[in-house]
Order: sequence, then structure tokens, then C-alpha cells
Amino acid sequence: MSSTLAAPSFETPEKPPTWLGLQAPRYTSYPSAQHFHAGVNADLHASWLTSIRKDQTVSAYVHIPFCRELCWFCGCHTKMTYRDEPIEKYVRVLLGEIALIGKHAAGKGKLKQIHFGGGSPSLLNESQLMSILYALASAFEFAPPGELAIELDPRTTSEEKIAFYGSLGFTRVSMGIQDFDPKVQKAVNRIQSFEMVAGLMKRLHEAGIHQINTDLIYGLPYQTVTSFEHTLKQTLSLTPSRIALFSYAHVPHMKKHQRLIDEHALPDDRTKLTLYRMATEFLLANGYTAIGIDHFARADDSLTVAANSHRMRRNFQGYVTDTTDILLGFGTSAISQFPGGYTQNYSATHEYSKRIEAGQLATCRGWKAGAQDSFRKEIIDTLMCYMEADIGQIAAKHGQDANICARELTLLQECAYSDIAHTKGNLVQIATPYRMASRAVAAVFDQYQLPDSAQYSRVS
Repeated sequence: MSSTLAAPSFETPEKPPTWLGLQAPRYTSYPSAQHFHAGVNADLHASWLTSIRKDQTVSAYVHIPFCRELCWFCGCHTKMTYRDEPIEKYVRVLLGEIALIGKHAAGKGKLKQIHFGGGSPSLLNESQLMSILYALASAFEFAPPGELAIELDPRTTSEEKIAFYGSLGFTRVSMGIQDFDPKVQKAVNRIQSFEMVAGLMKRLHEAGIHQINTDLIYGLPYQTVTSFEHTLKQTLSLTPSRIALFSYAHVPHMKKHQRLIDEHALPDDRTKLTLYRMATEFLLANGYTAIGIDHFARADDSLTVAANSHRMRRNFQGYVTDTTDILLGFGTSAISQFPGGYTQNYSATHEYSKRIEAGQLATCRGWKAGAQDSFRKEIIDTLMCYMEADIGQIAAKHGQDANICARELTLLQECAYSDIAHTKGNLVQIATPYRMASRAVAAVFDQYQLPDSAQYSRVS
């Protein structure tokens, strides 16, 4: 990447877009997790595990729900701990769950991808991390080459840990930057300097880990176009493989710790849109490709390659190159995905632990796929991945009538969607530079939309 960064070129709209204020799911599943219910229980979960074929590829997501400090913007299932004992106890239960799920699957399934998320998986010590990997290797057959990935908190990642990740063969890491501006960091309780992150990146490369993702958030308190542009310049100087540009969702009614954020310091709608446009144009002008609604990747990154060949997927980890239909979630709140539907573990650590220690799956709810779910899911996934979808083509693939979505296509021609989508016959195309607005278009094809839109976050 050139040392001289290209300047973004864009215009802020004079009037708010018609979609501003609309709310919709993020569609990391279909239907969204708000629809999961207790009717999908441990027995159904066990039957889906039993049905895994020996030659079928599976992926694993391991959730570590602990952080040393709580970031006030966070929307994840995590808790703060200054002690190591809760983590050690949790890992022991987690090992029990891996063994239990492996027993139900009877060793079937070729494990191709492993992702450690959280929380802060970088809190795991070497022994804990090794024990989890050994447990997965005992429960399933490893099928390299695949991806071994972990999310890191720069504040809790030592030089020794990075060397250890390299020795284990980790291929990708993801770290949260969010914003480098000290005033913004203080306002969200996430203090980490540019020098700290830059040093971490250098050590990762020295350890042979070159696929590095970074997260940025727009819409945080005290962000300005000037300050966020400086954060972007600092981020690009680190040349990450991918950059996730997330919209801050302020939902203090759901995440009580967000009440610690000064709402008066949050950017207004116009400023937030300007932050998004500036960041998008900045990244595009400097060698990154827009992926889906909120990701950017270098041309040589596997996500860009997968997107260009229409092999990209969207699941609970966001946009992925993983093509397996089975994602096994381990740990509190973790969600598993099967051809037949979804299951989710208890979020409360004590309830999760009680079930596993009793030799039971920790399933608390889920979703069993209905007759039209795979059809609707492909429409929504295609829109969220590629910003367009041929409804007629997808309908034919699923044995549906080509006109099955006539009502939805008519709705997209109404005023509320005039700034978002164009329709031509059965072809739907996102027609706005604000790619995250495609969530509102996808929601039109959602047959399970809840009547109370307050259940969802704003698409902006």
C-alpha cells in the first residue's frame, strides 16, 4: 500500500435518506435470533449432532465470555473479571461440553475451521488454550488446511502469547481498535494507544501470523469527521488484511452498561452518516474492497477472493469464507447452525455449567427450519453479501414459483425504499452508497418480522 493515502471524495446528503430510522435484524442467521424459542431443546440438538455424516465438514466457534475491563459500547455476551479462577472453572466446563458434543456426534465430522471469540480469548493461558484444542482434536477429526483464528484484546495480549499462537499454527487474528482518539476511548472505557496496537501487529507478523483483521466503530461519542479520518489513517498504516466498519448500536434498554455513555456526546444522524461515507470512500480510495454491509478487505485477502467468486457466506461470525453447513458453538450463549436449524446455549454461566456438569447439553432455545426458510435465507444472505439478488433465479433453485415474492417486490417500489433499492423484474439491486441500509431491504423478504421494530437496531 502506498505511503501516501488518497483523500476520500463524497458529498453529505442535503436531506436525510428515506430509510433513516428504519430498524432491522443484522441477519447473521435467518430467522434472526430474536425468534429462537425453547421448543428447540437439547433432545433436538442431540439428534442434529447424531445426524452429522463422517465425511461432512464442520466448523467450531469457542466462546470465552470474560474481559478484564468492560467496554461501554459492547453488545457481546461477556463479563468482567480481575481474577483467573472464574476463567479456569469455565474452561473445565467447556472441556466437558466439547467431549459431550463429540460423544453425541460419535466422532463424525471433519473439523475444518476453529474460531475463538468473546469476550477476550487472549485471557486464556497457554495450558487452557492447548487443552481446548486437544479436546476438539479428540472429539473430531481435523481436516487441514483450514483456518485457526482468535480474537485478541491488545491490552491483554503479551509478546509471549503471540509467539505461542504462532507456534500453534494460528492463521488469523482479529483485534478491536474501534477508535484511536483518546477522548473517544475515554468516553467508552477502551484505552489503548496506537503504539500498543502497532507493536502488537509487528509481533504478530514476526510470529508468522499475517492475516490480521481490525474492527472500527463509527457513531461513538465525541467522534468527528476529522478525528475519525485520523483513526483511519493510523489504521491503514498498519496494513490490516481486513477492516470491519461497524455501526455503534446504542441500546441501553438491552445492554445496561451502555447507560454509562453520555448520550449527548453521540453524533447526530447526519454526522453519523457522514462518518460512514467518509470512512467508506477513504478505504475504497486506498486499496480496500467493500465486502457486504460493513467489511473491507485487501485484494489478496481470501474474503475478497471468496466474494468475487460468490463463495462468501454470512453467519454468526459475520462474513466468512467457510463453506460448511454446520457450525458448532461451544460455551455460554454460543449458537450452533445445522441444515435443520439453530440451537443456542444458556447465556448465564451458572446455568450453562449446571447443565454440562450434569452430562446434559446446555441448549436453551433455537429454531427448526420451516418449509420456506432455506429459500428466504438465500434471498437475504445474497442481498447482505452481494447487494443484489435475482429472486426468480433463487425461487427456481428452491422449486418455488417465480412470482412468489410479487408482494415484496411491489413494496420495494414504495417511497420508503426509493433511496435504497431498485427493482427490474425479479432483480433487486441495492442502490445506495450506504450499504448497511440493505438490512432494511432484506427485512422485506423476512416472513418472521416482529411487529415491534424496537426489537432490532437501526440500520444506520
